[in-house]
Amino acid sequence: MIEHGFSKNHLQKIVETGLIQFREGVKEFLEILNENNIPLVIMSASGVGEAIKLIFERNNFFFDNINIIANSFEWDEQGLAIKPKEPIIHSLNKDETLIKNFSEIFAKIKDRKNVILLGDKLGDVAMVDGFEHDNLLKIGFFNEASIENLESFKKDFDVVILKDGSMDFVNNFLKEVVN
Repeated sequence: MIEHGFSKNHLQKIVETGLIQFREGVKEFLEILNENNIPLVIMSASGVGEAIKLIFERNNFFFDNINIIANSFEWDEQGLAIKPKEPIIHSLNKDETLIKNFSEIFAKIKDRKNVILLGDKLGDVAMVDGFEHDNLLKIGFFNEASIENLESFKKDFDVVILKDGSMDFVNNFLKEVVN
């Protein structure tokens, strides 16, 4: 991307296309978390952090309680990407060890003992590795066309939402917890 002149303008154009759609109920989910001062940590190995933030902002979903840990770039004065920021995030390091590198985010969540983990890959359950918690609910979004991995999802996640299912289960659960 750097070799081909990737820029902040490219990010803006990608966001402006509006091709990225949120799962039904995401706005309500984010509002519930924000209204109740519950921190949300978005960990992405495949997304560009700046793009994720722009997409949320474009949809009026970016609140102060949202924290993004994703691959990012260092930019020059012209807005061109010059090098990736360290640490590089990949599917095998999305856990407490990585979050500790982001001290401001880690400080917000380190004493939280109740965790709702949302993931769409089997490896996502490892995102809580190293965290002390009293309660953990793992919700998996099984978006795969093939059902071969469904049994593994059922073993690793407490709840499995099929296909492009909505956030209704998560939102209803949150409402019960915060009320």
